[in-house]
This record gives sequence, C-alpha cells and structure tokens, in this order.
Amino acid sequence: QDEAIEALKTELIPIALVVTPNGPEATAITGINVVDVNSAKAAAVKLVEMGCKTAVVKGGHINEGPATDIFYDGTSFHLFTTKRVNTLNTHGTGCTFASAIAAGIAKGLSTRNSVSQAKAFVTGSIRHDLQIGNGHGPLNHFYEHWKSEESGIQ
Repeated sequence: QDEAIEALKTELIPIALVVTPNGPEATAITGINVVDVNSAKAAAVKLVEMGCKTAVVKGGHINEGPATDIFYDGTSFHLFTTKRVNTLNTHGTGCTFASAIAAGIAKGLSTRNSVSQAKAFVTGSIRHDLQIGNGHGPLNHFYEHWKSEESGIQ
C-alpha cells in the first residue's frame, strides 16, 4: 500500500542501521526496477540516500544465476554470492536473514560480518530444507543440530 511505503521512506528507513529488502520490495520503495546486480546496486545507493546506514538488496527473487545479495554502506559495495538452491522451502528467509543480522550486530560483529554470517546461515537453512506439508515450506533453522541418516546431515 502507498501509505505503508511512504511510512517506510519517511519514518523507518531514515533511522535504520540496516534495511534488507528483496528485489520487488526495493523496486516498490525506490522506484528502480530491480532485475539484476546493477539495478540492485542502484537501489541500494538510493536506500542509503534515504537515510539508512546500510542497505542489503537481496537477490533471491532475481531468477537468474547465483543468489547474490548487494551490500552497500554508503562507501563501498560487497556482493555476497551463493549457488542458488532449487527448493520451494523458502518461507521465512527474509525474516530469518534480518534477525540473523541483528543477532550478529548484538554480538559485536560489524554490519558487514553480520550480513556475511546471516547469508551463510540462511543458505544452509535453505540447502538443508525439510519437506513439511505442501507448497512453500519453512527453512530448517536447526540444520546444524539435526541428525538424519536419510538426509545425510550430521
């Protein structure tokens, strides 16, 4: 909704340490059609110009090539790239990613290192997904602690 996007632009983004929109969200907020790495970079710059300290435009919704997240802190870019995992079990990736970044920052990591660890955690949670029910299932947040002979996870 237009009111929600306007509130993001004027009330939340200016006070945010990190914003983590996916491609369609970044498009809605910035007006830049995010379809590839270059347009994601442009959207990240615009988000920082709106007042946040760091923007991470997530590449999971860009359906070509690897899954590349664009990190921009107002000074430099860093691309966090992983091989795309073909699964429907991605429900909750955005919330998990943002929460993992916040946890890293709370533990004293730099924003960039927090994003790096969050990317690795979410990728692992997707890669070791669990098939629960039908349709888009959840991530496997506990993949590092799960032992399953069938899945090969130790």
